[in-house]
Amino acid sequence: MIGLTAGLEVARKALSSYQLALTVYGNNIANVDTPGYSRRTLLLSEGEGHKIRAGRIGLGVDAVTIRRMRDHFLDDAYRRQSTSLGMYESLEQSLAEVEMVFGEPGDSGLSTVLNEFWDSWQELANQPESPTVRTLVKDKAQSLARVLHQMDRSLVSQVQALDSEVEGHVNHVNGIASAIADYNAKIVASESSGHEATDLRDQRDLLVDQLSEIVDVSVFQRDDGSISVMMGSEALVERADFVQLSVASVSRDGMAVKEVRLGEIRRAITPTGGKLGGVLRSRDEIVPKYRDDLNEIARSLVESVNTSHRAGYAMDGTSGRDFFDPAGVTAETIDVSAIILGDVNLIAASSDGSVGNGDGALAIAGLRHAAITADGSTLDDYYASVVGTLGIESETAAINREREELLVLEIENRRESVKGVSIDEEMTNMIAAQHAYEAAAKVISIVDEMMDTVLSML
Repeated sequence: MIGLTAGLEVARKALSSYQLALTVYGNNIANVDTPGYSRRTLLLSEGEGHKIRAGRIGLGVDAVTIRRMRDHFLDDAYRRQSTSLGMYESLEQSLAEVEMVFGEPGDSGLSTVLNEFWDSWQELANQPESPTVRTLVKDKAQSLARVLHQMDRSLVSQVQALDSEVEGHVNHVNGIASAIADYNAKIVASESSGHEATDLRDQRDLLVDQLSEIVDVSVFQRDDGSISVMMGSEALVERADFVQLSVASVSRDGMAVKEVRLGEIRRAITPTGGKLGGVLRSRDEIVPKYRDDLNEIARSLVESVNTSHRAGYAMDGTSGRDFFDPAGVTAETIDVSAIILGDVNLIAASSDGSVGNGDGALAIAGLRHAAITADGSTLDDYYASVVGTLGIESETAAINREREELLVLEIENRRESVKGVSIDEEMTNMIAAQHAYEAAAKVISIVDEMMDTVLSML
């Protein structure tokens, strides 16, 4: 039978439920700026109904569960774009550093010193007997070699710096994967009571977001509350277990670099996407490609100049000498031959051995317009193509990075519309809960007066 005590129970449940609602909304407001926090909402349900003569009537309200607001589709979309953004950020930074190495256009870039080198031979053709001009040819050749050395050393340093980043990213991935596995165990234990561990899930999701910036990840929800995390096609986290990444030093193109290994068997893998994927691509593909371009310039220059120089005659009437050291056919090793460094009179400026003839120097100066590279280009055209390609790649990376930033921002805004805290909305909810709480208190007061009336009649 429904009596006055039922009214008290209805009011008691309402007081308890709306007191909890006020706590939930207050907690939302308190965490408005907490990274990774998901807005909470209290799910209320009508109390179990009882049958009376007039029908069925519920006995108040029940607080069913505290639920966090989250859209897994948007989470997955955010992580995919975050992975792409991390990769393009790495690529853009690496290409910008390569551009700094080439320094074009500039007064001290390779194109400038290369032009000065050709011009010095042209001057020697006009003044083949001048020791000053001969010294100028030697100096410009040494300047050219020094620029190539410096550019190559800078690219090697960049590879070494990128290699150091690989180990740093691997350690970061291990730390995050370990933490995710720990949270999986805590969440499974906490949710055995049937209620969602909202705070633990938020912290775990934040870690997955951070992981997606470094490597390509896919997340699979398990029925027990845990998640499985895939790194590309490799299992990284499975419930409370995770696979350790490591690095091993291997030799590649004469340099020691770190290779990423997976698990106890240390199987070599190549992560793609994210900052780690971008760093690996820069280290193993982009920077080495531009080193190869510099090496092609050095090889073409040394071999073509030496071939022409051997056909000419020095001041002593002899021929067959190399101008550049024939062993130095890379940007790292190119150098003027020791014989020329020791005596500039041995520079072969004559084509027939006669004093005052500068046709040999003229022939070398003409190599400026000769197709001497492997692809049949002149050195100027080849280098211009390299610089142009670098500019296009750098610009493309910047454009892709900007595009991914906009996509990440758009998705993040959509995520925040679901999980983010709005102070105005929470204050509105708090006021509504406050009024409901006050009304429930008023019900208790009224029922209490009614019970006093009944008792006074006895």
